[in-house]
Amino acid sequence: MTHKALALGDKVEVSRLKFNTNETYKNEKVYVSIIQDINDEEDEIIISAPVENGKIIPLEVGASYILSIYTKGGLYKCKSSVKNRYKKKELHLITMEVNSAMEKSQRRQYFRLECILSILFADINEDTWSEGLIVDISGGGLRFTSKKKMEAGSTLKCKLNLYSNSKVDTIELKGNVILSDIVDFETMKYETRIMFDDISNEDREKIIKFIFEEERKRRKRKKGL
Repeated sequence: MTHKALALGDKVEVSRLKFNTNETYKNEKVYVSIIQDINDEEDEIIISAPVENGKIIPLEVGASYILSIYTKGGLYKCKSSVKNRYKKKELHLITMEVNSAMEKSQRRQYFRLECILSILFADINEDTWSEGLIVDISGGGLRFTSKKKMEAGSTLKCKLNLYSNSKVDTIELKGNVILSDIVDFETMKYETRIMFDDISNEDREKIIKFIFEEERKRRKRKKGL
């Protein structure tokens, strides 16, 4: 059930499935990994253990996940389960058993970069701006935290700065609110997800370029280069 389009080094997003369903959890963390090996005979994909804030995330053995795999030929998705976890030399690995056919997404998907970036936002019909922190961004949308709850379905205007090679790109765009939920009652912090609306190709390419360069820098730092 693995696909010939898959290759070592392909990026993978790992999303937890609800028990005995095909649905992912609404606010469950999506982890990022990389394919380290492929075992076609056993329908297995070996990925590196996800790392967050310098800590290894031990995916639960037997738990079910959706794998979103970014290949040169497009985005593929499949259901999978954690078969085992082990360490090879200094690399922590996870064997994912593929439990469904690989399905190619017909719509364009964008890789999400976890980051910390400032953002200014306001309702499209207002001139009062609020501050927030972007926690992940892609060519299709972004997720940010703030002290303000936004209405799902509303449209925001946003301003953000992207720093790349000593250059700053200031981008102003519109986004539709997909979800806005409280994530910390003590500080009354809300997490809001938006999908870009009518973004120019130029601005989208600036975001994609920023993500690509940030990923490259992080890989170099990880390798100690």
